Amino acid sequence: MESLRGLSSSPASAYDELVTGQKSIRYHWQGILSVIRSLPGGLGERVESARRQLEESGATVNLLDDRGAARWTFDPLPLVIAPDEWAQIESGLIQRARLLDKVLADIYGPQTLLKEHLLPPMLVHANRHFHRPARVTDGVAPQQHLGHYAVDLVRLGDGRWHVLADHTELPAGAGYALEMRRVLARSLPEAFRSIPVRHLRPFVDRWHESLRSLAPAAVTQPNMAVLTPGSLSATYFEHVYLSRVLGVPLVEGGDIVARDGQVSIKTLAGLRPVHVLLRRLDSAFADPLELRADSALGVTGLVEATRSGKIALANALGSGVVETPAMMPFLERLGERLLGEKLELPSLDVWWLGEPTALSFALANLDLMIVRPCLGQDREPIVVGMLEAAERKALVERIRAQPGQFVAQYPMTPSLTPRWDGESLVPSAVVLRAFVVADHDTYHVLPGGLAREPDGDTALRSLSRLHGTLKDVWVLAEDAADVQLPPTRRFHQLAVERSSADLQSRVADNLFWLGRYIERLDNDARMLRTTAARVAQGAVGPRDAVELRLLGRLLDQSNLMDHSSALAPPESALFQQGLAAVATDDRGLATVLDGIQRLTATMRDRFSVDMTVAAGPEMIEVRKRLLAARGNLDPLLAALDEIVRFVATLSGLAQENMTRGTGWRFLDLGRRLERALHVLTSALGPFTLSPIDWDASMRLALELCDSTITYRTRYLGQLQPAPVLDLVILDDANPRGLVFQLRAIKGHLDYLARASGVTVAAPPESLEIDLEAVVRQFGGDEQAWRHEGLALAMLRDVTSDTEEHLDRLSEAITRAYFSHVPAAQAVGSSGS
Repeated sequence: MESLRGLSSSPASAYDELVTGQKSIRYHWQGILSVIRSLPGGLGERVESARRQLEESGATVNLLDDRGAARWTFDPLPLVIAPDEWAQIESGLIQRARLLDKVLADIYGPQTLLKEHLLPPMLVHANRHFHRPARVTDGVAPQQHLGHYAVDLVRLGDGRWHVLADHTELPAGAGYALEMRRVLARSLPEAFRSIPVRHLRPFVDRWHESLRSLAPAAVTQPNMAVLTPGSLSATYFEHVYLSRVLGVPLVEGGDIVARDGQVSIKTLAGLRPVHVLLRRLDSAFADPLELRADSALGVTGLVEATRSGKIALANALGSGVVETPAMMPFLERLGERLLGEKLELPSLDVWWLGEPTALSFALANLDLMIVRPCLGQDREPIVVGMLEAAERKALVERIRAQPGQFVAQYPMTPSLTPRWDGESLVPSAVVLRAFVVADHDTYHVLPGGLAREPDGDTALRSLSRLHGTLKDVWVLAEDAADVQLPPTRRFHQLAVERSSADLQSRVADNLFWLGRYIERLDNDARMLRTTAARVAQGAVGPRDAVELRLLGRLLDQSNLMDHSSALAPPESALFQQGLAAVATDDRGLATVLDGIQRLTATMRDRFSVDMTVAAGPEMIEVRKRLLAARGNLDPLLAALDEIVRFVATLSGLAQENMTRGTGWRFLDLGRRLERALHVLTSALGPFTLSPIDWDASMRLALELCDSTITYRTRYLGQLQPAPVLDLVILDDANPRGLVFQLRAIKGHLDYLARASGVTVAAPPESLEIDLEAVVRQFGGDEQAWRHEGLALAMLRDVTSDTEEHLDRLSEAITRAYFSHVPAAQAVGSSGS
């Protein structure tokens, strides 16, 4: 068939996953190929659907990148593995995990392997992943050093799978594999209905139970969390994803404190003990007291807490020491020594050049080899045959000077699997990453994984990073009985509670400011839209000129428009050019959008999937449309409309989907505070200038407070100051009114005081009394308030007092709830 074009053009030395030596399709691939042939709309539509879903979830894109550039691409064709073949892989992976765990226990314990000369001391003491403070000479040793593990496998021309690389420090990829399976099941449901693919969910349940089992023996109801370096991590999506699927909170180092051997999460209600941490933070950054002193990501005293046995880490600190490729040549004899078994999954032939015989052999065959630094920071392979003469000479000198820092191996040719190139299936090299988690005294393997296409790179560079083209891995089941059921859960009685004061202070701070930024974005977009709509009409009439002059002052005060342009005559080219430039100005809207994008990316674990999509990819699209305006008023108006709708979508999702706990309270508190300030400074600001402009001021106040329809319905279009001020200030049924905001703020502060025990005083009720007095003044004799100026003076005073109270309130909230949380975040580890 045409879609299989090119699949027979495989190199003779490469194993073909799809086609046998007799040019027939292997039996376990026939199901997926049959499904592809029968797709009514072709495979292209399904690929686009899956790509869009992965992008919306944030799996393939960096949500902090305005361009939305993809980190990796998705191939819809899975790598299919037969049941009997997977059984062999699974057995070999479990054996290898048991071995590495025992090696780690020895390295950080009695170090018998070093004493018996089964392991060169240099591979431990010169290894950047070996951390002496993590060695247990006294105290409590970890139950398991290797709680979870990933391994890269390649199939060579002989048909056997070999271990290419071990990942024991921060084994990344399981979350991506789970998300890819979810997306593929939605995009290609026909395949999962007709092909017996083993499910991945039981693996997640076992992982959850595995974490529970690591808790200290005396703890029957352990609190667990995922420890992340933060949103700057390249694998932050996976940290958030694992937090969700495992049902545990996501925490950063600033959320945790270690005191008297106990590790606790800092919450609004105080310290909450945590007993197990799924560690996604590099060991070196985990404790600035005993490990890397310049780390701002870790927890001071975490090492001592692990020694006390009151906290368990998966994986244990320093577990990356065994992932160096220099360890591979010694694993065979270590298996015989520690397990009494031969390794079922062989490693690739690797020579550690710290041994004289290996060094001599490698130097004699260097032009045919790949050399890889193995103990320091740089582990990228070097293809010696591609070096210039001077570069080769320099490399030889480096090797002779420090031979123990290098390993050498021959290039390999990975097996070939079909890949969709947009039009047909073509052969492509593949590396399989499998995942293993502890299962009490043994290990359990994910029946699937990630397949990566190295695109013909025989050196297989950047194995530790997930990029390029990734695909799902399908392990077929023999029959329905082979589909694993979730393990039996052991339930412990939990006390029912509805308190939500266990919110981390950092998260409360972020939610508060997210609420402020969302509201500020809405206010700014509405103000700009009001201005642009008048300018876009063409000739500026006298009435529009007055309103545009007032709007120009507001835009200048809000830093949304260049000062000279904002104060220029509204009919001038300078004013119109300055307005059109707001789309590309790095102040104003761009600053607010940056704040929202940063905060939503940081708090993806706190949002539903729908909110994550709205705050992630949709935000990127909004920014693209705004930048595309580039000085043209019509596209600018369209982009501003899009921003207003975007805010409405985000606000609606938060209103309907978030539990009314402390998180939602801080989010809404930030919005109410920002909206109240907007009413004072923008909607009421023009009123305080001069009675001459009050007609324009009234129209702007109603428009900026989105209250025009309500006013027109009540008063049939008759504009007067008292009714306008009543609607935008006093009407407690108007969600855009000032008093509505003040009462909502008071309600939130009362709730937070009850939930956390920390009281912050709301603005005094006397403000409402003063506001009512001002509105009454405007409802009296027109000659009195227009010419004597008493009402105007009162309005200026009470708006100034209210704004001052709200500014002080923002500072008080920060001091009471957030100030003890470290604000700075250093660059984190990206994982393996």
